[in-house]
Amino acid sequence: MRKNWDAVLFDFDGTLVDSAPDIIAALNRLLDEIGHDAVHYDTYRTRAGDGARKLLTETLIDQGTCFKEAELPVLVDRLLDHYYGLMTEKTRLYQGVPEVLEEIYNSGMALAVCTNRTSKTTKYLLSHFGLTKLFSAVVCADNVSAKKPDAAHLQEAIKSLSTAPERTVMIGDTATDVAAARNAGIKVVVVSYGYSVRPAHDLGADAVLDDFSQLPALLKVFR
Repeated sequence: MRKNWDAVLFDFDGTLVDSAPDIIAALNRLLDEIGHDAVHYDTYRTRAGDGARKLLTETLIDQGTCFKEAELPVLVDRLLDHYYGLMTEKTRLYQGVPEVLEEIYNSGMALAVCTNRTSKTTKYLLSHFGLTKLFSAVVCADNVSAKKPDAAHLQEAIKSLSTAPERTVMIGDTATDVAAARNAGIKVVVVSYGYSVRPAHDLGADAVLDDFSQLPALLKVFR
């Protein structure tokens, strides 16, 4: 592969892995535990990449629950405890992900994950799927002062890879990823199969992929 880029940053949920089934299952276990109604998977699937705290907060608000901000950390910890037990039950890599990442890695480009989930769960899943060696940096919500869409998240990854913004491209699936890339001054590609509420072509990205296996060909011509 001709090297037009020095580094490629990847969102995780909805881009590399379909983790929504296990995330929503964990949420429903917690809701049952605290006496609330289960949520419908199809309705909440697009929230799977929001992070545990935001997902839980919005769910409780949707259900008309009155809660104190001070109560959230304990509930989030309980949600994560459920998730730790389910993380690999139904979570799967999207088709073509291992092969494409290997091809990009072998071309000499540096790879990084930039995700709003925790380091513990991200690194566990990367190891589970045998992808750890491919990533030179894994930048998660608990590694940065501000999460995506703040530029600081991607800037930390760019710094870790010792590259320049103009030689870096972001691959994601939502408006949050597009905004983060714009804020960091880098190009951005979105996949159409992820967790975006809005159609991928309406997110304002520089390019849209319908199939992850198309990424190597795009990187050859995309500037």
